[in-house]
Order: sequence, then structure tokens, then C-alpha cells
Amino acid sequence: MIKGLELSNDLQLLTGIDRESGVDEKQELSFVDMLKEQVNGVNSLKIEADKLNADFTLGKTDNIHQVMIATEKAKVALDLTAAIQNKAAGAYKEIMQMQM
Repeated sequence: MIKGLELSNDLQLLTGIDRESGVDEKQELSFVDMLKEQVNGVNSLKIEADKLNADFTLGKTDNIHQVMIATEKAKVALDLTAAIQNKAAGAYKEIMQMQM
């Protein structure tokens, strides 16, 4: 489970938006809220897959197809999240290396 998602300082580093600069915070908050919602969705898929795996292991269900589908959904969502993170980190590094 993903704990304590703190994005406000990281978001400021990535976007260059400063809360004191007078930039409308509604856009920043909506982006952060959307990002948190998506990460929580990935976490929910993982929790669901873990629960189904535990139920299958304990013999509470015999539907291996449902277990495998839930596991693959969680895996694909996590892989996509990692790919997005890597792209964002790469873009940030590239921006930081630009000369003005």
C-alpha cells in the first residue's frame, strides 16, 4: 500500500509553479487531486489482486481466471505508472540541463 503521498513540493519542482507567485492554485490542486486519484486507483487494483490471491490460496474461491485477470490488471497498471514516472523524471532532467 502506498503511504503518505506528498506532492506539493515535488509538483512545484516539476512545474516551477510557486504558491506565492500569485498563480491560480485551482489548476495545481486539480492536477494533484487527479494524480492522487490515479495512484489510489492503481493501489486499489493491487489490493484487490492480493485479496483474490489470498482467497484462492485459502480455498475460498476456485475461479483462477478471475485471480489471474485481477493480477494482470494490477501488473499493467503498475507498469504504466512506473513508465509515466520514468518519462516525467527524464523530462525533468532534460529541462534542468537546458541552457538559458
